[in-house]
Amino acid sequence: MKIRSRSVAGLIAAAALALASPLAMAQGMGQQGQGGMGMQGGQSGNLQMEMQQLQQTLAETQQQAVENNPQLEQKLEDIENLILDKMESAGYQPRRDLETLESAEERMQDPDLSAEQRQEVIQSEDVQQAQMNLQEAQQAVAQDQEIREAQQSLRDDLMAAMRQENADIDDVIQRMQSLQQQMQQQQGGQGGMMRLSPSRKFGPLKTGGLRAH
Repeated sequence: MKIRSRSVAGLIAAAALALASPLAMAQGMGQQGQGGMGMQGGQSGNLQMEMQQLQQTLAETQQQAVENNPQLEQKLEDIENLILDKMESAGYQPRRDLETLESAEERMQDPDLSAEQRQEVIQSEDVQQAQMNLQEAQQAVAQDQEIREAQQSLRDDLMAAMRQENADIDDVIQRMQSLQQQMQQQQGGQGGMMRLSPSRKFGPLKTGGLRAH
């Protein structure tokens, strides 16, 4: 588990966008698939390596697109504020909870902290409660139409900017989706379908993720 600090673009909006994307799916699969690669043989290992390469390409393209299009950062920030406002209207206190997590993040950056002390910070009651509160708040506003429309607009703009950076990005995403299905099928053969669950505590709002059009 990793506590994420707020970025300029906005923690909540970034989580809702990025964690629903093929990049996040690849990360989740990578973490869960490492333990099974030895059992599944070389083919699974090759798929995993290709997925990691595609993941890196997608991440670099997305980062470059945002850096070269400052208006995307503004859109992310606007969506963050919209989501936080909606959460507050639903009876939650997301800004307070984010402050709790940011404080914990700052404590964990202390180079003098031992591994045990860092674990204590992560597992402290206030941090655990803040994470739980944010998850519940995200679920409460996940189907809000205004949020969904804003995120769809952001995804469209982001994909357009990514295509300017890499004309082959649609092919990259389609290949990642194909690999995802193959890896799920392989995992299913080993005793059940793999569940995609990013390790980061902040899960995505149900927005559908990036798709190649």
